[in-house]
Amino acid sequence: MIKKLKHRVVAISMVLVSVAVALFYLMGCAAIALMCRMEVQNVLEDSADVNAFNFLPSFDSGNMEGYGLYYGNICVVNYNTVDNSIRIMEGSSAFLNDDLLVSAVQASLKGNEPFNELIDLGLFSYRSETTFGYNIAFTTTAQYRSQMGSVLIGGSCAFVLTVFALYLINLFIAGISLKPVQRTWEQQQNFIADASHELKTPLTVILTNSNILMAHQDDTVREQLKWIDSTNEEATHMKDLVDKLLILAKTDNMQKNKLFSSVEFSDLAMRLALQFEPVAFEKGVLIETNIEDGIRIEGDQTALNQIVHILLDNAVKYAGIGGKVELTLKRKQKYVYLSTRNTGAPIPPEDLPHVFERFYRSDKARTSGNGYGLGLAICKNLADLHKAEIGVTSDETDGTVFTVRFRCDRKK
Repeated sequence: MIKKLKHRVVAISMVLVSVAVALFYLMGCAAIALMCRMEVQNVLEDSADVNAFNFLPSFDSGNMEGYGLYYGNICVVNYNTVDNSIRIMEGSSAFLNDDLLVSAVQASLKGNEPFNELIDLGLFSYRSETTFGYNIAFTTTAQYRSQMGSVLIGGSCAFVLTVFALYLINLFIAGISLKPVQRTWEQQQNFIADASHELKTPLTVILTNSNILMAHQDDTVREQLKWIDSTNEEATHMKDLVDKLLILAKTDNMQKNKLFSSVEFSDLAMRLALQFEPVAFEKGVLIETNIEDGIRIEGDQTALNQIVHILLDNAVKYAGIGGKVELTLKRKQKYVYLSTRNTGAPIPPEDLPHVFERFYRSDKARTSGNGYGLGLAICKNLADLHKAEIGVTSDETDGTVFTVRFRCDRKK
């Protein structure tokens, strides 16, 4: 799917780019053609000027060898309207025979403008009025056509090379631009597969227990109580998973800053620490707090409550019997730091970069209980909602430390 999307994006962009480049080159060619025509016009206008004849070079018997005036030979003729006579004034008439000369003069006189391109005769002409008629300068269009042909061929080659280069650039940019989409797509596919796998296990147990119960319809409830308890336990686990999935979906769609208000973070953290003390006591874990008084931040109270709850639950779960959990909340310059530290087996270094991924669980976590690997993913989503940074370190000496850094001077 991503490859098809990539090719589609490149195809659409190349159509648009090709049209733009083609228009650019066509405009360039049109500009060059216009400048060349203006150059021809200027040369012919100067040649037809009656006052300029004295400044043109003299030629014997019409010999124009080496005389080009930009566009080949130029012939200037005078047409007398009194007796309709045509007399060559200056230049070479080598490219004009008698019949062509008469036709050229007649065609030039028919034009509405002084400068004309006599397409059928292959000539440019410019006429200038005199006392008894016109001076008309002619030159062939051959060199102009040759030059325009070279421009078109060069422009076409440049267009092809440009489009090919832009295709390669577009292909490269599309590959880079779609990497986040591809990564998101892969994560979504993995998420669906993992969620299906996690839901499949309790559903399989529930269906198996139901079949067993149906096969012993004459037994009493007490006799089949273990299957009923097993079904209830798996249904509870499945409900917990669905609830976490709903929370995760909700955090994905929450708009940043929409529900933010001033939250008494110190009181919130202390209240949750007290709520977890019975749970920690049952597990033989000691909770210590190091909470600075009076810390307030802008945020969503429910989301902040969830962050502290997840981090404390995670710390108590893996602290181990006789272990210790430390909850710290302190302000340092323009940041507020929330952290949990717990004893117990450290997270393997190769697992640290993945602990906030959905459904990811290290080997230690997989063997420790009924976790789904969603809690820390939810925690990261909620931290991102507050534009906070979350990280983890873990080793034998300092234990496992999760830290969330909130910016406390952010404008509302």
